[in-house]
Amino acid sequence: MAAALRNLLVASLLLGTAPLALAADPVAATAAAPAKATGPAATSGQSAPVTETPFDSASRRYEEGHQAEALVELQKLAEQGDARAQYLVGLDLIEGTHVKRDYAQGFAYILLATEDTQWGDLVAPRAREARAVVEPQLSGADLIHADALVAAYKQKKKKK
Repeated sequence: MAAALRNLLVASLLLGTAPLALAADPVAATAAAPAKATGPAATSGQSAPVTETPFDSASRRYEEGHQAEALVELQKLAEQGDARAQYLVGLDLIEGTHVKRDYAQGFAYILLATEDTQWGDLVAPRAREARAVVEPQLSGADLIHADALVAAYKQKKKKK
């Protein structure tokens, strides 16, 4: 289940739009569109190259089969507060396919992603679904550790 959710989110993020199943309205569907280059080329009628964000680059590497390399970058983005990265890294840590399994850290990232307000219907609802699936399967110790990690993350963010 987690792999299917991750694959759907990655595909929608790479396409720059949320699939209809993820977005209830057109505004939310276009909220994740990649930023376009600006400047003379963009205003002169010439095609401007699309600027690839760090998230886009890491997502592309992940899809190209370089998951371990991509997850290093995604984890940095997750620590910086990117809910898309928190969601994806959280799922990978829980699955343990491309990184060492860490239920508490993975669940902590999922919990943080549930609070997202930047990406509309793209991240938070999927993170809430993942939470509902994963939480009952975790031990009490993992849940307590995840809560402590979330609190530490929020405290660290508050100081900045």
